[in-house]
Amino acid sequence: MTYFFFGIFLCLPPLLLALKFIRQKPSWWEIVIAIAVGGWLAWFLVVVSHFEELQSTVSSMEKPDTDLLEQAYSDSGPLVFAAFLGWLAALFYALPWWVIYLIAAMLRRFSRRGRMGES
Repeated sequence: MTYFFFGIFLCLPPLLLALKFIRQKPSWWEIVIAIAVGGWLAWFLVVVSHFEELQSTVSSMEKPDTDLLEQAYSDSGPLVFAAFLGWLAALFYALPWWVIYLIAAMLRRFSRRGRMGES
């Protein structure tokens, strides 16, 4: 389940920006809110499912390794970060995708100007 939520986290910004590039919709504020909220939720679910998988692995073992025990029953720092700042991680992850979108939009604009000037 961890990989499913991680896939959603990774795919959300490029899909939304591709949709914006192709159809000119949704609006920018809708994209930012969807990335922040959807990315936060996906990141939080990644962390929660990761800890659940660790705990189920530990409980299924007769004598678990101490490193595995420390990971499974840590002080929940990653959970706290995901709960309070997961939206920020999602927006930071989306930054390179925005740069790619801006470059593609500029190239499209220049190519349209070039075609208009040739006519």
